Amino acid sequence: MKKSPIISQRALTATRNQSYKKSSTASLDLERIKMRRIMDSVGVAMCSYEAETGRCDYLSDSVLSITGYEKEQLQDMRAWSRIVHPDDYGDFLAQDMTVPDVRETELECRIIRADGELRWLRVRVAFPADASGRIFINAIIRDATAEKLAVQQAAADAPRVDAEMEAAFALEGMDLRLVEQSPDAIVFHQDYRVEYANPAAKALFGADKKLTEARIFGMIHPNDLDRALSRLSKVYRDASTSAPVEQRIVRMDGSFVDVEVITGPVPYKGGVAAISVLRDITERKQAERHRLETESLVRETGELYVRLQNSLDVFSSALFGMVKVSEMEDRLIQVVQEVLRTDKVSLLEVRPDRRSVLRGGARIPRWLTMAPREWSADLPLCRVVDRTEGYLIRIGDIRRSAYVLCVGERPEPLRLEQVRIWLETICRYVSVLYDNFLVIEDLTREVESASTQAAVPSRLLRLLFKLNEHERKRFAQDLHDSVLQEQIVWYRKAEQMIADPTLDPDTRGKLQAIAEGMLDVMYQIRMTCIDLRPPMLKEAGLASSLASLFELTQLRADYAIDYQLGDIGHTLCEDQMLGIYRVVQELLANASKHSRATRVKVSLAASAGLIQLHYEDNGVGMDIEKAESAFASMGVYGMKERVHSMSGQIVFRSAPNDGLSISIRIPAAG
Repeated sequence: MKKSPIISQRALTATRNQSYKKSSTASLDLERIKMRRIMDSVGVAMCSYEAETGRCDYLSDSVLSITGYEKEQLQDMRAWSRIVHPDDYGDFLAQDMTVPDVRETELECRIIRADGELRWLRVRVAFPADASGRIFINAIIRDATAEKLAVQQAAADAPRVDAEMEAAFALEGMDLRLVEQSPDAIVFHQDYRVEYANPAAKALFGADKKLTEARIFGMIHPNDLDRALSRLSKVYRDASTSAPVEQRIVRMDGSFVDVEVITGPVPYKGGVAAISVLRDITERKQAERHRLETESLVRETGELYVRLQNSLDVFSSALFGMVKVSEMEDRLIQVVQEVLRTDKVSLLEVRPDRRSVLRGGARIPRWLTMAPREWSADLPLCRVVDRTEGYLIRIGDIRRSAYVLCVGERPEPLRLEQVRIWLETICRYVSVLYDNFLVIEDLTREVESASTQAAVPSRLLRLLFKLNEHERKRFAQDLHDSVLQEQIVWYRKAEQMIADPTLDPDTRGKLQAIAEGMLDVMYQIRMTCIDLRPPMLKEAGLASSLASLFELTQLRADYAIDYQLGDIGHTLCEDQMLGIYRVVQELLANASKHSRATRVKVSLAASAGLIQLHYEDNGVGMDIEKAESAFASMGVYGMKERVHSMSGQIVFRSAPNDGLSISIRIPAAG
């Protein structure tokens, strides 16, 4: 090993003979000082030596950090002969200047730090001269150790591909360079051991480094291992290609991935190897599972929805014919028992004296016998509250008592959100009706008591009908604002599911049928709301509202309606307009249910301070003298009481098979 400066004597002599003419020596030195200050400020590793003497002219702190030596140890350029790796020092000696002016070059070498660590450097060397002609060796040094190690690691991880393996790929029509870039995982294996894996395969298995020499046995999910090895053994033994199959693989971190794999045989080193192509189908499997779950949910939700909706329809319809609280309570318990499929349903009244009274249903559960006033006070209104042993729903507070529906166990249906919503909705129905039903019961008792002595005063009848109409209005509003709106929300959700492109035609057809059924239900609710509260009666007037009623009834009835609505010429109060409208409504309902008529005539006119309403049909008629019980079933009693409440008169004329005629006279309001 030569112990000499980097630049040969011949090069130095040739360089000294060059002519360096500078306009200003001071200016050049100043620029050099500025440059060095900049190098120091940005942390550039730089050193400068005078070529002839080897004396250090400049040495930055970053050079000391890279080499690990003290500044005093690097004052002489010959010290680098001990620092540069012996195998790389010859590159230094080979540096020569054979061209005039300033020459630059770049080299790569290893150094041995003061602590013995080996590092790679990239050195950019320049050979400038100052104004006096002195040659300097300037070097800018960069630590390239991390880059070299990365390159070496990549080379170590590079697939071991020999000519035979490349030929095997070629037989399958695969260019090895394209295999490396393939997005599908490709594994070359022999005797159940991986010989080669492309980058996509390494990424699929989560292998940061090489995947070669791994055993197939540990790469397949235990549940799929027997079938996979059976297929692979057939590939090796019979040299036949397996059909595409789905299986799970085990990644390096222990997680599982769903893949689709196909394996084919290739000749290799005098035997049979195989190439497996794997494709990650995790997203596809998840989408398939989601589709199946959605289809199942659609079926279950659709069936459940139909049951719950039918239950609400039947319950709300039944309420129209009830006037007693006990009837409503019994019906509530019955329908809840049917839907929840449990007989442990009870209705409790928690009175101010803290006693619990059973109003209906099963006996009071033992877990509710202690301090009933305490647990009932904090229950939210019409919300299902979970208890360890069952469920509680506070329906309302009536006459200082809390009315609570109790489910004495935890039935499976009530775990579903749809059933909880249904139960809360039906309890809201009952909560709205409770107060009014109690008032109606009290008034009914008064009416029954008065009727045993004399006719019921028209004033009291007007009050009863007014209360009834008020209740109808509230109930219609509740149907419109809660039930109908919920129907619309569920219908829109069904529409969104129908629009899902992943649904199969059969499921879409069933869901479409459910959506159409929901439209029918919404129509029925709207019709019920119209029946409960005639729209725009006060604003449009009696004649216009009756005309709309006739047209709407004609769409559903199997008889023809002929009506004449003359100019009444009197100002009617709202109670009179509503009373006449209700009478006509009841007449049309009776015609549909009982008369078997094919033609109905209705006329409305006014004369001499009276409003005259005449009804006639060509139905089966009846024997008036023997028809008292029939009148009751036909709702005629209600019409008579309605007319009586308006201080009017009603006359029936009929005979068997000779139709029915009804004349009504009501004094105008004045």
